Order: sequence, then structure tokens, then C-alpha cells
Amino acid sequence: MKISFLTSIFALLLLMPLGTQAQTEYGETLVSRLYAGGNFGLGFGTLTSIDVSPMIGYNINRHFSGGVGATYMYYSYRNYTGQSERASFYGGRIFGRIVPLPDMLPNIFLHGEIESINNERWVENEFGAFEFKRAWTPAVPVGAGFKQMAGENSFFSITILWNLLDDGTQASSIYGGPLLYRVGFIFWFN
Repeated sequence: MKISFLTSIFALLLLMPLGTQAQTEYGETLVSRLYAGGNFGLGFGTLTSIDVSPMIGYNINRHFSGGVGATYMYYSYRNYTGQSERASFYGGRIFGRIVPLPDMLPNIFLHGEIESINNERWVENEFGAFEFKRAWTPAVPVGAGFKQMAGENSFFSITILWNLLDDGTQASSIYGGPLLYRVGFIFWFN
């Protein structure tokens, strides 16, 4: 996971300088196929949550795109005694998107990703005892989404995903269940 994620970022960084001169088979520049944005979330109250998940992607053609993203989540919870408990999660993802019917339903897409998030959780040690420490939690969310244009080069998106690796244990998910939803904003570089 770590090697694939770093390799993808390195490949995108190598392609960016070529974008002003190289042409694709459709006559567009490589840079015009890049998009960026991500998901952002805020929640305040007894549970305070902040989620910043930027991403960068590349449109391979009208049907397929893929990219990489990062995630940082912060949670603060005031328990029944008034004390605050805090946690920070961070990690990355590689994703792919398919627009199966670009002429009939251009706003509908299928989404899949491989994600790994570092968080504090109970982990079994070599002696069979459990310790509370940081560990990587993998996820494979798949699902569908809807995008709505919000200008000439941007759109809002809503994505509903199901984590295929969530088996109901704390070790299999950081999201509290297999169902995830994301609201985001994307813009193109053209």
C-alpha cells in the first residue's frame, strides 16, 4: 500500500510539467485532464469532528479516472464526567471512478478505493493481550455517487460507499460501520 501510494504521487508529479506541451489523443493537454478537490467535514457539540480529505485525479477518458488522496480526521468527545477525549487519524487512498453511461447519465459515477488510515485502537500483541496503540486500518470502500455542476470547471459530489473490509470489529473500520457517505467539491485545471 505505501509503495503504491508513493509511486502514484511520484508519477503525477512527473506528468505535471509535461501538461503544457503534450497532447492527448483527444487534443486536450495533460493538465486539462487533472482535477483536484476533496471532502471536508465539520461537526461541533459534545462530539467535535473535523475531516479534511484532499485528492487529485486524472481523467483517462470519458469513462475512467483515477487518483490519490490524503485524509486527516480529528475528533474530540466530552464524556459524561466533562473530560475531553481526543483522537487524530491520518492516511491515504488510491481511487478509481467509472462513468458507465456518459451520454445518458453523465452525473452518475461508480467509485472504488483502497485506503489505509492510522488511528489509535486496541491491538493484540504477541502475548495475546490487548494494548491501546496506533495501528493502520485498511479499507476498501466501493459505491456510487452523483455530481452536480457548480460552475464551468467545478462540481459538488455526493458519494455513498460500502466498506468491503468492515466485519463489525474495531480492527476492521474506523467509521463505526460499513456504510460511508461523502460530500465533496472538485475542480478541473483547464
